[in-house]
Amino acid sequence: MAHIQFVDELVREYLLFRGFTATVKAFDSDLKVDKDKGFRVDKIVEQIAHYINVSDLNGLKEYWSHLNGLVFSKLEIHVQPAVRKIEYSLYKLYLITAAQSTGGVRNEKVAEFLSKMLPELQGQNEWRDWFMLPYIQKPEDHISFSLYFTRSWQDNVWVSLHNLLATVFQCMPQPTLTSYESNAAEVKRLQDEITTLKGMVQQQQSTDKTSPIGHQSRLAQYSERLSGPLPLVDDFCAIPSEQLETGMREAKGLRGLIRQMGGSPVMGRRSGRSQSQN
Repeated sequence: MAHIQFVDELVREYLLFRGFTATVKAFDSDLKVDKDKGFRVDKIVEQIAHYINVSDLNGLKEYWSHLNGLVFSKLEIHVQPAVRKIEYSLYKLYLITAAQSTGGVRNEKVAEFLSKMLPELQGQNEWRDWFMLPYIQKPEDHISFSLYFTRSWQDNVWVSLHNLLATVFQCMPQPTLTSYESNAAEVKRLQDEITTLKGMVQQQQSTDKTSPIGHQSRLAQYSERLSGPLPLVDDFCAIPSEQLETGMREAKGLRGLIRQMGGSPVMGRRSGRSQSQN
C-alpha cells in the first residue's frame, strides 16, 4: 500500500488549495503520530522492534492492541490462532532480548514482564517454563530456551510478522480515494482492449473489400451449394421388407398364370382367327 503516501499528499494539496490552513496543521500533526505508518509494513515492523529492543512492554502491548483493533480482530476465525501465535512469539522475543541485556536491567525487565502478563499467560502450557527464566544462570544453554536464542528462530519471527501484515493490508477493503490506481489500470486495460478489437474489425473489413473472394462472393458460393441437386431418396426404403417380399411373390404368380393362359386352347383359337383375318 505504498500509494497511501501519495494519497496523503493529494489530500494535503487539496486542503491548501481550499485554504483550510487549520485543517492542514491538524492533518500534519496526525501524520506525525500515525501509528499505522501509512500501512508500510517495514515501518510497522521497525516500530515493534524498537519496543522490544528498549524493553518497552507497555508500548509493545498498546501498539499490538492498536493493530488488533484495526485489522487482526476483523479477520476470519480460523486465522486468529496464527495471529495469536505471532503475538506470543513477539512476547518471547521480548523476554529473550531482555535476558541478553547487561547489568541489573536483565532480571528486572524479565520479572516485570512475567508479573504484568501473569493473568493472561498463567495456565497455558507453553508459558509454564518461562516463569523460571529469571532464576536460570545461562538460559541460552537450557534445553527449554536454547532454541529461542538462535538467530534463525528470531529471524523467522520477523519474517512471519512481515508476511502477516503484508497479507492483511493487501486484503483490506480500501476507500474509493485509495482505489484510484487500480481503477485507472482497469480503465486503461479496457481502452486497450477496445482499441485492439476496433483494429481487428477494420482489418477484416479491409480484407473483404480487397480479396477476390469477398463477402458477396462467399454468399454466392453458399447459394450455389443450397440450390444444387438434392440427393436422391429411395422411395422403397419406406416399404417394410415383409410387404416387399409378398408383392414379389404375387408378381411371380401373375406371370405364371399368364403363361399358362397363353398355352390354353382358347388362346390358341383366338390366335388362329386373327391369322385368318389377316
